[in-house]
Amino acid sequence: MAEFVKQGEVDLAGTILYTGGTSTILTKIIALRFYNSVAYVLTLERYDAVTATSEVMYRLTLDAGDTVTDDLSYALNAGDQIIVYSDVPGTTYYVYGIDYASS
Repeated sequence: MAEFVKQGEVDLAGTILYTGGTSTILTKIIALRFYNSVAYVLTLERYDAVTATSEVMYRLTLDAGDTVTDDLSYALNAGDQIIVYSDVPGTTYYVYGIDYASS
């Protein structure tokens, strides 16, 4: 088991926040946080590697200075992804999760 933290800025074309690894049984995303000082639209998607399909988990229209804190926990198998989109530059993200090792 290994905890991880990832931080950065969302690219306008979308940012893969995390991909489930092949050397893990499961990756669990425990917390996500997003912020922008201007009004923005935030979209979170979950990509399923087995079916090669994406599902929008949520799309939020936010005011300037709004912070989104998401503690719903997302389970990622090998190749699955959590992807975020923002319609304006400057949206920052924080990801906290755990990789569960396969051996």
